Amino acid sequence: MQDSGKHMFEAVIVYRTDRFARNKYDSAIYKRHLRKCNVELHYAAEHIPEGPEGIILESLMEGLAEYYSAELSQKIRRGIRESALKGKATGGNIALGYKIGPDKSFIVDEKEAEAVRMIFDMFVRQKPNSEICRYLNDLGIKTSRGNPFTKSSIPRIIQNEKYIGVYKCGDIRIEDAVPAIVSKEVFAMAQKENARRRTSKQAALPRAEYLLSGKLFCGHCKKKMTGVSGTGRRGGKFYYYYCPTARSKKGCDKKHVSKDWLEDLVVAETLDHILRPDALKYIANACYEIQLKDKTGDEEVEFFRRRIAENKRALDNTLKAIESGVETMTLPVRLKELEMERLQLHDELKAAEARKVVLTPEHIEFMLMQYAEKGEDEQAYKKEIIECFVSEVYLYDDKLLIYYNINKNHPELAKSDLALLESDGFDQRDDASTTKVR
Repeated sequence: MQDSGKHMFEAVIVYRTDRFARNKYDSAIYKRHLRKCNVELHYAAEHIPEGPEGIILESLMEGLAEYYSAELSQKIRRGIRESALKGKATGGNIALGYKIGPDKSFIVDEKEAEAVRMIFDMFVRQKPNSEICRYLNDLGIKTSRGNPFTKSSIPRIIQNEKYIGVYKCGDIRIEDAVPAIVSKEVFAMAQKENARRRTSKQAALPRAEYLLSGKLFCGHCKKKMTGVSGTGRRGGKFYYYYCPTARSKKGCDKKHVSKDWLEDLVVAETLDHILRPDALKYIANACYEIQLKDKTGDEEVEFFRRRIAENKRALDNTLKAIESGVETMTLPVRLKELEMERLQLHDELKAAEARKVVLTPEHIEFMLMQYAEKGEDEQAYKKEIIECFVSEVYLYDDKLLIYYNINKNHPELAKSDLALLESDGFDQRDDASTTKVR
């Protein structure tokens, strides 16, 4: 994402939609960023056409992939949980001061443990994080990842309950399951000092997110409208979209418009427009036709079938070696690893086969209807609707034009024309307010 802004490449290629991001919310953010940087996104094993309905189908496929990913991760978490209940290491980075024993239990690394005690001691004595880091780096001590210490390294160590013997993994918390490195008294003193440092810092205000950024245009001069925040005379915060031409007074007189008012209006109008029976049927049939044109083969399914066959041969060979009387410590460990791999491969195969299923028009229509149910995170819900369905928005002082991701061959569904009979959303700030572009 960072390199995309440096014009180092023209496109990003991923295997499938489910390999691009962890969930639909992250996917929407990353895809918008790539579009701003003029970087194309392609899928190697899925055919997502350039047309407007392809954007809707892509969103539906991401939702389906997210479901199967969540199902698979739930099974993986179940295996991790069994190890966690025994206080065993479950992978990931090992905290400074510890190492893993042969039975995957935590053992104190005395050399690193001395560095941990040193950090707690200096922190309790109110030494600044920068001074602690400088002292450790001068001694050549590294973090658990082998990097030099930075100011952010210290709070993570200070707040880690593992150093007083507490094992934590997800919702599992076991006292005295890990050998302690510092006493509970020292740890408590460090938490008190950490709380003192936090209260002395002023919390930063959350940054506003403008959901229509890149899609909203001034109806008068056709320039992209930009988000702006303002502080009123009484200290209140205001968030608006504005026309850059009007702001610079270069021939456009478009008024500012309230961010929340406009976004809520676009979302409400989009739902009314898309959830119409004729619109649902048209979109469902269009997305269905797109799937039928997808000529990608069953490479992913065949890949996991080959892996399962290889795993079975390895399992058979390992069992034969054990039955023949070969005595090594690694054979039982290898057998367990192969059995775990077999379960995971079968889950991956099941998910790959499910992804090859062509959604019927009825399935797609049902999935589209789920947009009528507002999620717990209202901001993410509105973002998802705008990213999925809205192509462009043109704002005038007396009307609103919304263009949707629907082929222009169906003009009645491709856009909606809304008269702005109410003016509550336009600029209501007092004259003494200040503005800041976001």
